Amino acid sequence: MKPAFTMAEVLITLGILGVVIATTLPLIVSKYKRLVFEVAFKKQYSVIQNTINYITATNGYYNCYVTHPNNSESYVSKLDDCETLKADLIEKLNLKKLDDSILDEYATSDAVKAQGGVVVNQNCNVKTIYSEPYITNDGTLIYIGIKGMLPGIILDVNGEKKPNKWGYDVFWLNFSNRFEDKNITNILLTDEYCSLAEKGGRLPRTILGNMSKNQDNIKWEW
Repeated sequence: MKPAFTMAEVLITLGILGVVIATTLPLIVSKYKRLVFEVAFKKQYSVIQNTINYITATNGYYNCYVTHPNNSESYVSKLDDCETLKADLIEKLNLKKLDDSILDEYATSDAVKAQGGVVVNQNCNVKTIYSEPYITNDGTLIYIGIKGMLPGIILDVNGEKKPNKWGYDVFWLNFSNRFEDKNITNILLTDEYCSLAEKGGRLPRTILGNMSKNQDNIKWEW
């Protein structure tokens, strides 16, 4: 007759399983949350970019972007149509205005650099785009910044909930035109010129390019 397990052996086995579960479960949950945030980011990115494509093509204006002409060491901004673009985005996306103080909840560029995160353009600062916060019907926060040298948006796909971390649930994108020198008029959402990812987070270019990790040498342009 084959001997049965003793009570001590069963308890030891259950104890080992408990340790394994306790060790791996937080990692699994963290990866799941990251995946949820990134799927939400891709969705919002697609919606906003398609909206920009539609309203600019319909109205025939494109001068709201930053570009890096002829591989120079500086960037140039075109802002003439930014007010109109902003108004159209608010209308088409049915955005509702929020209190400006909410932007203070995000880490500054200096803080991200200090804790080992990734910064596209070391001179960038969150405040440089003078963003105004809005909320969508599904609870996504969209900060639209059209003043200063870097017109663009910040997306917080988790709304007013935590963790409020760059590269996790918060992403910085600029209105850019990579083809101005070819006389092609368009406004593209990219993380060129300024963007952030806190330690362990991923830049928009990394997520949209389906890459496993951020590039070692982050350049201004994609």
